[in-house]
Amino acid sequence: MAGKISSGGGKKGRLDVNADPNVIPFIDVMLVLVIIFMIAAPISSVDIEVDMPASKIDPSKRPPRPTWISLSAGASGVEVYVMNDLVAMDRLGEATYESVKVNSPQIANDEFEIKDQRIYIRADAGLEYRNVVRAMNRLQEKGFTKIGFVAEDRR
Repeated sequence: MAGKISSGGGKKGRLDVNADPNVIPFIDVMLVLVIIFMIAAPISSVDIEVDMPASKIDPSKRPPRPTWISLSAGASGVEVYVMNDLVAMDRLGEATYESVKVNSPQIANDEFEIKDQRIYIRADAGLEYRNVVRAMNRLQEKGFTKIGFVAEDRR
């Protein structure tokens, strides 16, 4: 405890040894530093006008939205969805191509960029794997080679 003088005991007016740290000088130093920083902070913002050169770098493109393909077992067999639209398995490549163009208008005119996008496939757990492979083959026929699988995160 800071400022403790005596505990009442001791030899002939001598003070006992006090093991508590004296924090009063520390607080004084900290208050002085706070006042110095409060005074110096407004000085550091200088209002000098500088004519900066123009940038010749194009702003970066927004990353394209991901395109999802969902495979589920329906009453009539395998149902294939591109985003939320039901499509036939034979039209999967064309529907995915159109969906990527709609999802990413910044690359809609560049066919290489469209086919370079990652396509995410998610499938029902009970669905046979050959149906997933058929969907991947339809995508590869259209030129999509970056295909990712999505699993449920059960953390």
